[in-house]
Amino acid sequence: MADRKTPKLAVWKFSSCDGCQLTLLDCEDELLALTEEVRISYFLEATRKVEKGPYDVSLVEGSITTPHDIKAIREVRKSSRVLVTIGACATAGGIQALRNFKKALFANRIDAQAPIAAPRQ
Repeated sequence: MADRKTPKLAVWKFSSCDGCQLTLLDCEDELLALTEEVRISYFLEATRKVEKGPYDVSLVEGSITTPHDIKAIREVRKSSRVLVTIGACATAGGIQALRNFKKALFANRIDAQAPIAAPRQ
């Protein structure tokens, strides 16, 4: 039987609270079992040891919020056969995405706004 190549896994962090990565680390027994099937090549929350890509699977946590992040996520995508987003920040922008609506939400002072409904008399 031919040796099969061990897939390389990378876990990437962008703007986030690190909760998704910490949740992965909390899966201690399952994470150890996973290391029998894949080589964890990049996971800075868990280790400083880094193996260069390409990677078979990349898990991306956090939202893309800066021009540097845009460049970095494009490099992650190029070096990954499969890319999977994990958590609210990576899939929908998370709380950081609110800055995209800053002008819409805070363009006017609250005391300058018309009331939503006329007061009852």
